[in-house]
Amino acid sequence: MVDFEKLKQWMEVAQKYQAGDFWNQVFDKESARKFMQDMKAEQSEDQVGRPAESMEYPPVDIFMLDSQIVILIEIPGIDKRDIQLKVIGSKLTIKGISRLPFKPETALKNERVYGEFERTIELPEPTDGNPIRARFNHGLLVITYHKKIEPEEFVIIE
Repeated sequence: MVDFEKLKQWMEVAQKYQAGDFWNQVFDKESARKFMQDMKAEQSEDQVGRPAESMEYPPVDIFMLDSQIVILIEIPGIDKRDIQLKVIGSKLTIKGISRLPFKPETALKNERVYGEFERTIELPEPTDGNPIRARFNHGLLVITYHKKIEPEEFVIIE
């Protein structure tokens, strides 16, 4: 059996939609603008869920193990002689240059970035004179240093 009351309500909604007035009643202009911005932001996310505009070069991962900090920096196709690392306090700066191995006449497709780059990374804790080790292996720069391990300390209440 058809419920004529529900059908009548549906027809009213459909008429409002056809008139172009429906969405203006559902959203005010500010809500509609914010909704559209959110939709655009979701569409611009890359495969791993990071907004595409936030991607920095080179990409970095930082991990904390029991006794050390491990930093992975992805820099494929770059000679280790073209990379400089510098640490000041709790900031690690990587600087380098990505070069083409030949001089092309015409680029048919160019997705990689060439030229100088520099990125400063905030370390999870300062190195405090701990020796930093860097190893370059198949386009991955692996940097490690020992965590600052402090013995238990009592705080005096004044």
